[in-house]
Amino acid sequence: MKTAFSADQLSRPEVIRNPYPYYDLLRDQSPVFGYRDFPPGTMPGVDEPKPSWVVLNFDDVAAVAWDHDSFSSRDSLQEESSAPSLMLVNHDRPEHTRLRKIATKVFQPASIKSLAPAVDALVTKTMDDFFTTDQTIDVMAEYCAMLPSRVMAYLFGMPENMDHDVRNWASAFMLSADIYPEERQAYNEEAMGFFAEHVREHIDRIAKGQNTPGPLLNAFIRTEVDGDSLSFEEIVRFCMTATVAGAETTSFYLGNLIAVFADFNDIWQGFVEDPTLFDAIYKETLRFHGPPQRLFRVATRDITIGNADIKRGDWVACFFGAANYDPETFPEPYEFQLNRKNANRHMSFGYGIHRCLGAPLAQLEAESTARMLRDRYKQIERAGEAVWQDVSLLNHGLHSNPVIFRARD
Repeated sequence: MKTAFSADQLSRPEVIRNPYPYYDLLRDQSPVFGYRDFPPGTMPGVDEPKPSWVVLNFDDVAAVAWDHDSFSSRDSLQEESSAPSLMLVNHDRPEHTRLRKIATKVFQPASIKSLAPAVDALVTKTMDDFFTTDQTIDVMAEYCAMLPSRVMAYLFGMPENMDHDVRNWASAFMLSADIYPEERQAYNEEAMGFFAEHVREHIDRIAKGQNTPGPLLNAFIRTEVDGDSLSFEEIVRFCMTATVAGAETTSFYLGNLIAVFADFNDIWQGFVEDPTLFDAIYKETLRFHGPPQRLFRVATRDITIGNADIKRGDWVACFFGAANYDPETFPEPYEFQLNRKNANRHMSFGYGIHRCLGAPLAQLEAESTARMLRDRYKQIERAGEAVWQDVSLLNHGLHSNPVIFRARD
């Protein structure tokens, strides 16, 4: 690896596959200017990203993410493109406050916890569909790709056979699929068109007193806070937001979790002997192999961070993945450690007012997966090279993750 590494090289495939050593090369210069990349939903080959500042240190990333007055979440490139804007992710106060109050009630812990039996049933079915004992299984191509999509289809009351549609929509929007712009645009239009019709039909059935499957969609439609509720268009875009984030990011996390079990036998054996270790494994996996790597902000005023004089209108890329490997906050970051006293400080769910509301749902899917793997198998073995995706630095996750599940005696 050459030490003469610059921010404009961060989008190279070899960096995307394993970005952490490259973050280290830039960390002492952070914030550093010159990175170009695409926000979710935009079109590589069509849209043209602006150069941005790269923020890599834990304290600086936290400061930018927390200071929502100085760093706007509105994404001009996304707004000017054909992509639908994401709910909450691309909103500033006061509109963000209004929307988050409603969404917080939708995602309240009791509501997420009530989904556990349905998630368990989907985990069981998906493992039955794709896992064969003592044979090589690429969990990314099968289980990890499909479980989150099936969960999202259930939550929105979609036909079960639309799980592959959900997967395609999420991969296209979140830029992890290396496809032509026309195909990406077609998936975006297909998803938005489906949800517009689906939400309209759902609202009509509710008005007629008919049974309506889809607990999350029902909640988006019915939830009120201080007499305020979501508009039709807001419901549609919340569906799109939850679908692309809930399917894609969780898919990568599940693959990364299974990679930890396959690559660190002591972690797996410890979990087999003591299932209460899951919470520590879950948090350290989010730090060590956390999918979300970066999100963009736009400076609303001239501001100085470190030695960087950032001007109003400049783009700033918050690298949450780099913050998770800052040795000043997480000593020996390249070691997977279950005894980190500050493990809950990982930034894989963001920070500040934009911290991910869907985190408890992702944890529910991961916990159910881990529990059923423990119940079914005595060993998870690496069966081939783990190949990390190299299409987009938006998420860090596996393209291929071949393992063998060994049955209990």
